[in-house]
Amino acid sequence: MDIHVNRNGQAFGPYEESEARSLYARGNIAVTDLVWRDGMAEWQTALQLFGARTTHSVAPPIVPPPLLPAHQVPPVPGYAAPPSSYGAQASMPQENLPPKLHWGLVLLFTVLSFGIFAIVWPFIQSTWVRSIDPRSNATMYLIGYVVLAVVGGVIDASSDSSGAQGFGGLLQILSYVLFYCGCYSMRRSMIERYNSVESIGLQLSRAMTFFFSIFYLQHHMTRIAAWKKTGNIKPQ
Repeated sequence: MDIHVNRNGQAFGPYEESEARSLYARGNIAVTDLVWRDGMAEWQTALQLFGARTTHSVAPPIVPPPLLPAHQVPPVPGYAAPPSSYGAQASMPQENLPPKLHWGLVLLFTVLSFGIFAIVWPFIQSTWVRSIDPRSNATMYLIGYVVLAVVGGVIDASSDSSGAQGFGGLLQILSYVLFYCGCYSMRRSMIERYNSVESIGLQLSRAMTFFFSIFYLQHHMTRIAAWKKTGNIKPQ
């Protein structure tokens, strides 16, 4: 059967299966390239379809063959759907990569900025999470966290009344609840994405998410970014 190949939104092929397997064995088709053929319900990675390579020889990247004939194929996860006619190669948007700042640098910048960086960085993380899961509410939780923390801090600092100070403290406690709701929302979206659409066996500990929050999530975001660049996933 003819096999279609998609790398970062750019289509190649179709190739006969024997030719595609030969290209895969030589390294022209990467293990992370998405492939599809008639009868498949959805796109899979080349590694899932062809299995592990028997050779690791280095070869130049795929040279685009002649334009694809008109053929209806299912949409590639993470990319715009292919057009029904290929009179010209369509330009397709590349998937948004996760923020890849090392978690140690996130911690360092947090310390150097007296905590301000730790308020800003979760919004960068949640924005990326929403790009892979439009249903994510992580950003809304984080907005609530900042608002309640600021209001609670102002009330606590500006009032001499014990009742008002207690109310301010309550708001600050609620702000932390919303912060962790945002973290666990990002965790859930990442697990769903990288154990179904792009299966890499991602595991995210609930306890580690609680104790290390954005730093723990950032560690795994950096792993995913490196995997998308190199095709190799580092151990968890």
